[in-house]
Amino acid sequence: MTVVADLHIHTSASDGLLSPAEIVRKAVSQGLSAIAITDHDTIDGINAALNTTKNALPEIIPGIELSTETDDREIHILGFYIDHTDPDLIALLKILQESRFNRAEKAVKKLNSLGYLISLGDVLDFAGKAAPGRLHIARALVEKGYFPNLPAAFNDLLGYRMPGYVERFKLRPEEAIARIRSAGGLAAWAHPYLSGKDSLLTEFISYGLQGLEVYHPEQNASQSGHYRQLAKLNRLFICGGSDFHGSGAGHISSLANCGLNAGEYKDFLENRLEMQQNSQIVKKGVFWRKSN
Repeated sequence: MTVVADLHIHTSASDGLLSPAEIVRKAVSQGLSAIAITDHDTIDGINAALNTTKNALPEIIPGIELSTETDDREIHILGFYIDHTDPDLIALLKILQESRFNRAEKAVKKLNSLGYLISLGDVLDFAGKAAPGRLHIARALVEKGYFPNLPAAFNDLLGYRMPGYVERFKLRPEEAIARIRSAGGLAAWAHPYLSGKDSLLTEFISYGLQGLEVYHPEQNASQSGHYRQLAKLNRLFICGGSDFHGSGAGHISSLANCGLNAGEYKDFLENRLEMQQNSQIVKKGVFWRKSN
């Protein structure tokens, strides 16, 4: 399958290695028709990507990936075509960014108590201007020689519920979906296979979920077929992408390794127009809880 639209990409604004401008230039060189900038809990890379090129292609879709938690599972919700100037969205993201800094401080202290001698400064050096995340902590651990590579750091120490894992403030799925839609965006469940519980889909649809990530590097062809069928049965749009973070970031996929083909991208655009025209816009209100 020839991928023309990669709708799941991370830049250096969150935990990717390439700048938004580098991502756009790479997409141009690969002849992509569209990319979605979906950084974790931040919209800081969107304007830089939009300002990189005046060309019609690739279409640069303003997006986001929000981390949520429910049923003792981490659930990620993708947003597409968000208004990244929406003041309520920006207010929420400020809370999430602050929680990332607080988590990094706690994580460094916990790791020090476990014998891993890294500093917050080491982590921030890798984060640059972005809010620190687990990938930046993992890079500091690898740099210090504690692990041979990033996957090892996650598998043995930093992964969900592992010894070095530190909880942070997370939204509930319904809050993430509501905030994306109130900012004019379309909400989709990212890499649903990783949750291990498809039965959550009915609940998420009741909250206003509109799409399902059918293509992801950690979902094989059989699983993609399964989620394609679920999307069809539930009248959800399908999306997909490489979850690209950059070579050496510890993720398994290269840009455009996963995504939509030409026909699927056309359907995606048609669904977008129909959903935005017919959708009942979520009323603005309080969609999240203050972190402690």
